[in-house]
Amino acid sequence: MSPPQGPFLDVQVGIVVLNYHHPVETLACVQRLVSQEPATSRVLWVENDAQAAREEALAVLHGSDLPFQEIDLASPSLPPAGTLGVIFNNENLGYAEGNNVGLRLLRGLSVPFAWVLNNDTLLVEGNSEILVKAALARPEVGIWGTNILADHHHPTTHSVTYMGGRLDLKDFSISLVDRPDTLETDPLAYVSGCSLFASIQVLESLDYIPSEYFLYYEDPALTFEARKLGYLVSGVPEVQVYHLESLSTGRRSPLMEFYNRRNRWFFIQRYFPDHLARQKRHFWYRIQKWVFRGRFDRIRIEILAFLDFRKGRMGPTHRAFARRLSK
Repeated sequence: MSPPQGPFLDVQVGIVVLNYHHPVETLACVQRLVSQEPATSRVLWVENDAQAAREEALAVLHGSDLPFQEIDLASPSLPPAGTLGVIFNNENLGYAEGNNVGLRLLRGLSVPFAWVLNNDTLLVEGNSEILVKAALARPEVGIWGTNILADHHHPTTHSVTYMGGRLDLKDFSISLVDRPDTLETDPLAYVSGCSLFASIQVLESLDYIPSEYFLYYEDPALTFEARKLGYLVSGVPEVQVYHLESLSTGRRSPLMEFYNRRNRWFFIQRYFPDHLARQKRHFWYRIQKWVFRGRFDRIRIEILAFLDFRKGRMGPTHRAFARRLSK
């Protein structure tokens, strides 16, 4: 793989961190990156919904000791080493398209590689130099994951380490994948969008992260599209990030459940259409289960997600949800 030619040949990696109304946590993420990354990388803070959140984000940045530079997309340039680049998206474009703004910027500036990181992560071990070496050594791998450390709280509090997930075709539930060889050999495994590394050339060939999902299921879709083009996916365990999960939507929040349920239908329809009929039977079984348990909040989520799927409604939802599911 020969990197693109351009005016920023000393910059090998652009790290894209998307913020949505959590500037304090995002600041912690980018501060850690700037302190541990080499001079050959640039960290980009992409602010989603800047029309509402711009001033709060700027106040947090000005209150820190981190140098930063706003990037004008009309005439973009990269900041110097050690300086954060900040991009403002006036609207909430969702996880995929919000990140894609940063990825297209890197493409236009001929930066060869991109690392997409959730804003609720902290770099624990390694840095992008290790990822670049892995990518250059194995150009047949299109998408790379890293180790992700997270705290789970069910059934008891415990720590897990993973690189991605694996789909169970019985009910399309997801189990965690923590081995590079599983990512490479299991066709149902995918790299987590929480920490995803790839060449810009590969991402451009995939038309970047699938934006129609808006939130959730875009990472398995991206992996599946990469495999369609003949790429492998793998992971680099020497790089590890800590992930505080579901910061933007809230862990197990109704909004998170809605997007997961709705986008699962679209994902199944695209990649596993033969399983749709069975999943519809599972849908009615879940409705009956929630009726018997009196969980009408979950029934509403299930039905609205399915109705939006039937009507072909992707992207951001106009529906309002409570902040939390009832007990």
